[in-house]
Amino acid sequence: MNEILDLCKGYKRLTYLEPLYELLEPFYHMELSTPLLCATPWKMVQEKKSSTAVLAIHGYQGYPGEMTYLGLKLYQANFDVYCVRLPGHGVTKEDFINTNFEDWLAVARSSLGYLVKEYKDVYVVGHSMGALIATIIAKEFKIERLALISPAFKMRGLSKAKIKILSFFKDELPLPWKSDPSFWGICERENSDDEILGKAYWSKIVLSQMFELIKLVEMAKTSLPKMYSKVICVFGSADFSVDSKWIEKYFKAKVSTPIEFLTIDGASHLCLYSNVKERRDLCNDSIVRSFID
Repeated sequence: MNEILDLCKGYKRLTYLEPLYELLEPFYHMELSTPLLCATPWKMVQEKKSSTAVLAIHGYQGYPGEMTYLGLKLYQANFDVYCVRLPGHGVTKEDFINTNFEDWLAVARSSLGYLVKEYKDVYVVGHSMGALIATIIAKEFKIERLALISPAFKMRGLSKAKIKILSFFKDELPLPWKSDPSFWGICERENSDDEILGKAYWSKIVLSQMFELIKLVEMAKTSLPKMYSKVICVFGSADFSVDSKWIEKYFKAKVSTPIEFLTIDGASHLCLYSNVKERRDLCNDSIVRSFID
């Protein structure tokens, strides 16, 4: 039984029959493999269409299913929610390395362009690298509300110079990884999804693609002083991927619009679907509140 279908009557996969997917399909033309079920783009739409839509953008090496619980929370607050797949994600490593930051940004930008024509208001939420993309397109489209979860404006231990040096000697670096079923999710998926993605992405750092990520960091930084959005930034205190203290200080210096910072005690980089219910609910409920207040 599919839990997300039981919980959300408005849930539907984005397929070739959907106008938004038809718009995005050309960006996936370079891929040779079929995305995993957990990577299927989705929407959650009210029976009577809402006046406000939220575009959710997953992170680097992530997939749309990671945003499903947040989507459900937003849907229950009467928003229509859309989450698209960034090219090269949720497929093979070979497909992943054949994409770049322009491909990832183009899908998000095109999605937001579509939604602003369909809805009175559109808000944006992004996780990690998705938060960088969300920042860029929110500035471009003058979006009023923006939520950033574990935004990757400064990554721990991996500078541009370090990656450049390492790339002379290696294509990738190994990472310790094993499947952790304690992390909670409600997306459509097969039991093998984590193992497939673990072997393809999560057990290694692909240095060429880290360069693409850094290009998005640089673009997002230039967007901050020109923001139109009211912003909420959510961090986990046990996030060892991004430097939250540096990011908060940087935002306070660069962003002139209202901004709220929330640090969830004990939460990791994946706080939006933490294995502790109180942490994931605090993350997602805070974002919903920021879009309503």
